[in-house]
Amino acid sequence: MTAVNPDNEATFIVCVVKSDLRETCVPKQAIITELERCCYSDDAVFAVQLALEEALANAVKHGNRNDAGKSVTVRYAVNEDKAVVVVRDEGGGFLPYDVPDCTAPDRLPLPNGRGIMLIRAYMDEVCFRDRGREVYFVKRRASATPAALTKRARNIRRTICFSGTVQGVGFRYTTCDIASKFRVKGFIRNLPDGRVELVAEGREIDLDRFQCAVEEAMCGHISDVAATDSAATHEFKKFVIAS
Repeated sequence: MTAVNPDNEATFIVCVVKSDLRETCVPKQAIITELERCCYSDDAVFAVQLALEEALANAVKHGNRNDAGKSVTVRYAVNEDKAVVVVRDEGGGFLPYDVPDCTAPDRLPLPNGRGIMLIRAYMDEVCFRDRGREVYFVKRRASATPAALTKRARNIRRTICFSGTVQGVGFRYTTCDIASKFRVKGFIRNLPDGRVELVAEGREIDLDRFQCAVEEAMCGHISDVAATDSAATHEFKKFVIAS
């Protein structure tokens, strides 16, 4: 058997999953396990996890348009020097540089557009191939802490709506427990339409980590995630379950 080699895509491990966010837990966990086996730093593991979350969400939601009949293919190779991941969807493609800047003031309230920015911010190399149907990204084990980790220190508010089988009490209590491990304040509650709303304030980097932790822990219950950022109001004292 040929050993995986990040410089030779013919050796990459291949994982094909249905176009459903709940199915993407399998490749995510496999890649994280490889990063930990190769002793990547916590910051590097988090950076790859965040980029992978965004790439998979884009593939499912924007590429395949939540079509369960389509698939997402993840190919990857991790060694002691670098990790390379390729995520491909079966959609019609897009032109990455035509995507509006999500940091522009008029775009901040909108739920889409953060994914490409985050992937580029946290990875050492990013390339969109085949008219955007495939994103290739690289994280070097010895790379410096990304500038994004220091730039994203401002306090903001993030509103996240989760869809799926999410209204069980366990979802809210698990999220509240996860919140206690991060410097975030806010609330989580059920909405009348069957979704769960999470509102949290804190440093942007802490909110990124918190959101990733919730999605990882509850991926089997989540079918869709919509997040928007806005200015912090500093009204919360702690994170609670709201009625």
